[in-house]
Amino acid sequence: MGKFTAAGLKTITSPQNPLIRELLQIKKAPFKGAFLIEGPHLVEAALESGAALQAVLLSAGFLARYKEGEKGEFLDSLKRVLGARLFEAPGPLFNRLAETKTPQGILAWCSYEEVKLQALRASGPALIAISDGIKEPGNLGALIRAADAAGADACIVTPGSVSMFSPKTLRASAGSFFHLPVIEAGTEELWRYFREKKILLAGADAHAGKSLYGADLRAPVAIAFGSEAHGLSQEFLARADMLLRIPVRGRAESLNVGAAAAVFLFEAIRQRESSSPNPLPSGRGFHKRL
Repeated sequence: MGKFTAAGLKTITSPQNPLIRELLQIKKAPFKGAFLIEGPHLVEAALESGAALQAVLLSAGFLARYKEGEKGEFLDSLKRVLGARLFEAPGPLFNRLAETKTPQGILAWCSYEEVKLQALRASGPALIAISDGIKEPGNLGALIRAADAAGADACIVTPGSVSMFSPKTLRASAGSFFHLPVIEAGTEELWRYFREKKILLAGADAHAGKSLYGADLRAPVAIAFGSEAHGLSQEFLARADMLLRIPVRGRAESLNVGAAAAVFLFEAIRQRESSSPNPLPSGRGFHKRL
């Protein structure tokens, strides 16, 4: 049985508690319907986005650090929003659930409502980032973060990519996972959608003959990024309306996925803003609500 602490939270002490068993199962196999996030920054981003948090677990150490001052306000907001879904656990039990080597003392069970590609709407010329078989969680997270920073309408993850629910992907996104639609879609679905919406497909290819800076990215465009090891798949290379490279002036062989995505996406934004008498709005026409 749990007990209530001075902070008003119910304490869970047994690893056999139903909630702990559920969280351990989700940790073992995150999926579309449920996954875990860890750390105050990700939890705060989830709360601000309206994500459905089924439960939040705090360590005793977290409560000791966050009970006063500005951090106390964060704890108060957790209590206000979550109520009875906020729990405390002793350090050893909490650490069984944590993914990081040095846990920050807070994790949450998120429910995820899948966003359908056909539901995606853009308020201006579409700008979409695509993961074509990115295998490294940190790279996919960086791509999502770059898409968010550029104000892209969505980040699409195709089969063969690492899971967007991977804890490392979520951490690398630095909260951006909750700021824009991240959509899983097959390639045939993508091709139909691009035809219907008249969206061009650009491919980031280090071996392309054409420079990014010689391309017109003002029209609706989706930009595909492949894995650092293998680049774009043959399917994307064949389907792309244009293959573009970033001119590398120094001795570096190439840029990592996150850096390359930022260069491509912000070049599209630069072109659109410089050619428009009215700068594009900073917000999006479509927001993901979990």
